[in-house]
Amino acid sequence: MQILPIGDQVFRQFFDSSPTVALVVDLADGKIVAANAAAAAFYGWTSEQLLSMTMAQINTMPPEGMANLLSHLRQADGGLFYFRHRLASGEIVDVESSNTATLVNGQRLCLVLVHDLTDQKRAEESLWLARRAMDASATGLTIADGRHPDLPLIYANPAFLQMTGYTREEVHGRNCRFLQNDDRNQPGLETLRSALKAGKACEVTLRNYRKDGRAFWNEITIAPVFDAAGMITHYIGTQKDISDRKAAEAHVERLAYFDSLTELPNRRLFLDRLNNNLGWSIRNNTHGVVAVLDLDNFKNLNDAEGPEMGDLLLREIATRLQSCLREGDTAARLGGDEFAVLLANLSADAATAAQFGRAIVERISKAIGAPLTLGCIKQQMTASIGAVVFPTGKASPVELLQKADTAVYRAKAAGRNALAYFEPAMQEHVQHRVKIERELRGALESGELRMFLQPQVLANGTTIGAEALIRWQHPSKGLVPPLDFIPVAEETGLIVTIGEWIFRQACQTVKRLETWNNGLRIAINVSPRQFRMADFPARMAAIIQEVGIKPHQVAMEVTEAVFFDNLSHAVATMNELKSLGVRLSLDDFGTGYSSLSYLQKLPIAELKIDRSFIKDAPTNPNDAALVEAILAVARQRQLDVVAEGVETVKHVEFLKSRGCRLFQGYYFGRPVPVEEFVAAIEKPQADSPAG
Repeated sequence: MQILPIGDQVFRQFFDSSPTVALVVDLADGKIVAANAAAAAFYGWTSEQLLSMTMAQINTMPPEGMANLLSHLRQADGGLFYFRHRLASGEIVDVESSNTATLVNGQRLCLVLVHDLTDQKRAEESLWLARRAMDASATGLTIADGRHPDLPLIYANPAFLQMTGYTREEVHGRNCRFLQNDDRNQPGLETLRSALKAGKACEVTLRNYRKDGRAFWNEITIAPVFDAAGMITHYIGTQKDISDRKAAEAHVERLAYFDSLTELPNRRLFLDRLNNNLGWSIRNNTHGVVAVLDLDNFKNLNDAEGPEMGDLLLREIATRLQSCLREGDTAARLGGDEFAVLLANLSADAATAAQFGRAIVERISKAIGAPLTLGCIKQQMTASIGAVVFPTGKASPVELLQKADTAVYRAKAAGRNALAYFEPAMQEHVQHRVKIERELRGALESGELRMFLQPQVLANGTTIGAEALIRWQHPSKGLVPPLDFIPVAEETGLIVTIGEWIFRQACQTVKRLETWNNGLRIAINVSPRQFRMADFPARMAAIIQEVGIKPHQVAMEVTEAVFFDNLSHAVATMNELKSLGVRLSLDDFGTGYSSLSYLQKLPIAELKIDRSFIKDAPTNPNDAALVEAILAVARQRQLDVVAEGVETVKHVEFLKSRGCRLFQGYYFGRPVPVEEFVAAIEKPQADSPAG
């Protein structure tokens, strides 16, 4: 075997120690005549083995190809080639081969420098797969050049193009702001600008516009890409059309906050607007008027001509109401034939505001009294109207509405078709409340309060829990329902003591039922006043520990009233309760103004559909649609749903067909004293063979 003589020792040392794979090949027959240490390490053969081999044993190209390559190199100075080489292990790798041919001592030799392309190939394949994944994604994807101050788009996938209606050429090099057209005052834009300025990721929802001008809701996520030096090179954007979801939410809100018959705001929305106006009036030292209108003798028309004619009348009254109001005023249907109007910012002087309010209300009264034709029937209506100027002391929106309602009775007593302002003399109901407060304090001391339980069941009648309800066993009046004393307790603060009493009673009942290894849980209503106490979670935890039950066996039901003043505090309190293991339920869902926006932030496990929607759901399309929407929201959020007010088999069949699992109502059981409920649970257990 001939070894290539290399006289220059320095060159030989560089050749042997070079980290680059290097071979010297005799172009006459393709034999390897020199191989450095890097070549031996790369191929897996020893240097001696390599010197006994030809390039045909390493290069995977066919023999005729190798012969052509050697022939070419014998005539040329060299070249750069891409081959697939075989290693000693049998593995085939992609390489870049740099070949330099020269004549040495009469021999035509070639210096072959080999570079492994395996990592490069893998990287290229990964990039190709990533590009294919982005192109195939159903979500709109964009890449913007982060080094350019205007952040021009350098990539947009087909989903983005389909969503916006633009071509790739039309979006390339443009900032995404073109999707906003002239709609530049959206709150989300400021959030987006701040995030881009800070070089942070963000998620916003914006109104965007397709190429044809149609608006759509775009849920956008922007995330920066950094280089090794920490500089932003690109921004990755995801775009998702959520127009259908927004439309569904708007539909649910419409059903929940507006009267389906007249399309006026309902009681809850009216109270929300009144609350906002009340705060504004206090801050700006101005006055407004709240008026409640009750149609005179509407029941007679409804009974004589039928509910369809009554509905026509109510819609006409709603139209006439709105025609009399100024911009910024609100008309609402509170229920039945009762309407309300909110007249805001009338005057800085209360007496002047009352005069202005009287003028508008008299205009309303005149409009209502104008003759109207319902089908073939001519009718003329009047209304008894009660009004109150606000702000009035510390009266809340609900209290203002109550004062106006009290004034309605004064108007009716005056002969109907009249207006009466609330006056301090109308205080009989206030005196009654004072009496109830005094007696209620005595009831707490003498132990007159009673806990009743109403079962919560599965569709087959299996009891899985109960709601704790409070009653007052009055020594002379008998059993007093909660509506007659709970509002007083809430107003006076007695509700805190009452709330802790019933919570302890519920925990003790759960403990008693543990004797039968029963997994029933008891739900307790929590008042807003009690919930807002700073140490509320700690108080409840102390009772749970004192009684010795598992926290998940009690559920706390709250309404959205607990969120009106301070949403962040309410969420923090609920998270603290959840960390204790207590189950949280949102009561009367669907009746509040902002339940959907709250729902995304609350750590709840359950929704309770208010009985007012269940009552007519099997026959009323509007109520049915609302119930179906609530169930759909719950499924999407993976929440349990309890339907309240289930009283008939039609209710059960309707709810079961819509996927509702949990029920509460007279059909399955009325509220009963706790002893009676427990006895019903214990008796089957005691009578069983195992007992």
